[in-house]
Amino acid sequence: MQQFLALDALITGFITFAFGLMIIVKNPKNIINITGFFLTSATALWCFGYWRWLLIYNDADQALFWVRILSLGSTLIPLSYFHWIVSLLGLNRTKRKIILSAYAITGAVLFFSFSPLYIKTVSPIAEFAFWPKPGIVYTAYLFFIYIGLVFYGLFLLVKNFKQTSGIRRIQIKYVLLGSIFGFGGGATNFFYWYDINFPPLGNVLVILYPVIFSYAIIRYRLMDIRIVARKIFIYCGLAAFTYGMFYLVLAAYQRYLDDIFSPSGYLAGLIIAPLFVAALYGVKKIFQTAANRYFFASLYNYQETINKLTDELSNYLELDKITDLIVATIKKTMRLNRAGVLLADAGQNPTRYQIAKITGFNRQNGISLVQDNFLTEFLTKNPRPLVLDELSLLAKDAKTLDDRLNLEKLKKQMEKIEASLCLPLMGERRLIGLIVLGGKISGDGYTQEDLELLNTMSKQAGIAVENGRLYRQVRELNENLYGQVEEKTRDIKEKSRHLEKLLNMKNDFLRVVNHQLNTPLSVMKGYYSLMEEGTFPPAKALPFVKAGMERISATVADFWQAYELEGEKMAMEPGAVDIAGLIEKLLPEKKQLKLAQDRQLSIVFQKPAGAAPKAWCDEKKITHVISNLLDNAVFYTRAGQITVSLAVLKKGWLKISVRDTGAGITAEDRPKMFQKFSRGRRATDFKPDGSGLGLFIAKKIVESNGGEISFQSRGANQGTTFSFTLPIYRGQADSRANASNSARDKIVIFYDNI
Repeated sequence: MQQFLALDALITGFITFAFGLMIIVKNPKNIINITGFFLTSATALWCFGYWRWLLIYNDADQALFWVRILSLGSTLIPLSYFHWIVSLLGLNRTKRKIILSAYAITGAVLFFSFSPLYIKTVSPIAEFAFWPKPGIVYTAYLFFIYIGLVFYGLFLLVKNFKQTSGIRRIQIKYVLLGSIFGFGGGATNFFYWYDINFPPLGNVLVILYPVIFSYAIIRYRLMDIRIVARKIFIYCGLAAFTYGMFYLVLAAYQRYLDDIFSPSGYLAGLIIAPLFVAALYGVKKIFQTAANRYFFASLYNYQETINKLTDELSNYLELDKITDLIVATIKKTMRLNRAGVLLADAGQNPTRYQIAKITGFNRQNGISLVQDNFLTEFLTKNPRPLVLDELSLLAKDAKTLDDRLNLEKLKKQMEKIEASLCLPLMGERRLIGLIVLGGKISGDGYTQEDLELLNTMSKQAGIAVENGRLYRQVRELNENLYGQVEEKTRDIKEKSRHLEKLLNMKNDFLRVVNHQLNTPLSVMKGYYSLMEEGTFPPAKALPFVKAGMERISATVADFWQAYELEGEKMAMEPGAVDIAGLIEKLLPEKKQLKLAQDRQLSIVFQKPAGAAPKAWCDEKKITHVISNLLDNAVFYTRAGQITVSLAVLKKGWLKISVRDTGAGITAEDRPKMFQKFSRGRRATDFKPDGSGLGLFIAKKIVESNGGEISFQSRGANQGTTFSFTLPIYRGQADSRANASNSARDKIVIFYDNI
C-alpha cells in the first residue's frame, strides 16, 4: 500500500502542478487565478512531500524531514483554499478581516513547522515504516484553524449555491464536489496520526480534486483557462514524446554503437536529427488533432463555424438574409431555444431599436430590453458578451449606485424574457444593434469558448449588418431616384398631353372664331358695300346685317359664358319648376324651325304616367339646356323623329331625355363631348356655324343645379340620346338642400335608369 500511495501522490502532484500552471499562465494579475495558483502549489508541495516520505524505509531522520515538508503544504492548503473560495465568490472586501487573521495565524504556525511542537517524531504503524506524530501546535491548528477555514469555505459555497443560478451555480457545484473529494480523501490521513486504526485509503480520492476542477474550468468557464489547458495538453504530449525518443535513441546508441562521440555516432546523429524533427512535427499534428476533435471538440468545431459563417456572410447583401443567417447559425451552433437580432434605426433621435429577426422570444419583450438605453450604453462602453449569470457580480463591482441598480434591473428584465446573453453588434465604433440569446436546450451554461466564438461571430455579423444597411440605403436611394425620375417623366408626359390638348383647343377656338365671327362679318361687309354702292336697297340689306350682328353677339356671349364657367360653379336662382310644362312650351317653337319643317321631323313628348313632380332648379337656365339639346337634335337629324321624355327616378330625381334618330356619335368623337370648342368630325356637315360651346355650357348649368348630364349612342347614323337629372322639389328653401344628395347617389341613380 505504501508504494501505491506514493505513486498516487506523485501523479496527483504532477496533475495539480499542471493545473496551477494553467491558472497562473492564463491571467497572472487576477486575484482568483493568483489564489488558485497558491492553492495548487500548496497541494503539489504536500503531494511531492507525501511521495518522497513514503519511499523512505530505513532513515527516520530523513522521513521526519519530508513529513515536515508535506506538513508545510498541508498547513498552507486551508489558508489558500479559503482565500481562493472568497475570491471566487467575490467576497474579498466583506471577508477581508478574516483573511488577514487567517494569514497571521498560519504564519505563526509555520514558525513552529520544523520543531517538535509541530511534528514530534515518526514511528512505525501498521504497514508504514515511519508515520508522523503531531505536536500540540499542529493539533491546535488542525482542529481550530484547518477545519474551521475548510468548513467555513464550504459553508460559503453552499450558501452561494442556493442563491445563484445558471452557469454560476454549476461552477459552484463542481467546486463543492472537488472540495469534498479533496479534503474528504485527504482527511483519512489524520486517523493514524492520533492512533485511530483506519488506513489512509481515501488519499487516492485527492486526485479527483484537480480533475474535477479542471473539468469545471474546461466545461464551465471556471477561471477562463480552457485555451491554456488545450495548449498545455499539446505541449505535455510533445514533452512526453521527446522524453521517450531521448531514451529510445540513448538505448539504441548503447546497444549498437560503442561511443556517442565516435564517427559512427556522429553519422547516426546526422540521420536521426532530421528524422526526429520530422517526427516531432507529425506528432504535434496528431496531438493538435486529438485535442481539437476529442478533448476540445467545441474549439475545433467553433473555428470551422466562424470560417463558414464568414464565407456565407460575404455572399449576402440583403439585410434580411444576413440577420436570418446570423440567428440560424448561432441557434444551430449553440443549440439554443431562442434568439433574436435588434437593429438601431439611425435616422431617429433618440435612437430607436427595431426587431430584425426573432425566434422563440415574445416580440414586445425583446424591445423592452432597450427602452431605457442602459443596456445599449453599457454594451457601447463594454463591447463584449453580457451574460445573465455574471450580472450579479458586475452589480457588486459597480462603481456607482446607479450602475448597480441598473444592472440589477437589467438582470430582472433578462430573467423575465428568458434571455441568457446579449451580444453587441458594432459598426465603426458605434452600437448598431444587438443579438439577444436564450439558454441552451441542454440546460448547460455558456462556456468561455462559447463566449469567444460569439464575440468573434458578433464582430463578423456587425460588419455584415453594416454593409447590409449601406446596401439597403443605396438601394432605397436608387429606388427613390428612379421613382422621382418616373414621376418627373410622367409629369412631363402629362403636361405634354395637356399642352397637346390646349393646342388642339386653341386650333378649335381659332377655327370657331374664324367661322363664327369672320363669316357674319364678311356677310355684313358685303351687304354694306352693296348699300354704299347703291346696287342693293338698304331695306333688303339691313335684315342680313342685323342677323349677322345677332350671330356675332350670341357667339361672343357664349364665349364669355364659357370663360366665366371655367372651373366655376354657375350662380343659380333655384325654384320649383314645372319641367313638363316647360317642355310643352318649347316643342311648338322647335316644330316651327325651318330646318325641322324642311326635313319633316316629328318632335314628340312622352309624359310619365300620372302627374310629373316639379323640379328644384333655375327655370331660365334649364330652359336654355333643353332648348339647346332640342336644337342640336334638329340640326343633326336629317330624317326621323325627336323624342323628349320625362321620368321619375328613385331617391327623388327627375330625368329629362332628348332622343333623336340622327347622325349619332362615333367612338372617336365620344371624348370630345362637353368640351369647349370641341365638335365631332362630321358636325360641320350638319351645322356649319356651331361654336362647340353649347354642350359645355349645358353641362355646367346642369351640374350647378345639382344634377348630371350624359349621352348614349350606338355609333354613326344610330341616333343619340342626351339625358340629364334634376332634383325633385320637396319644399326646399334654397339650393343648399341639394347638398344632401351625394354625387355617388346621383351617378348610381342616373346610370341605373338611363
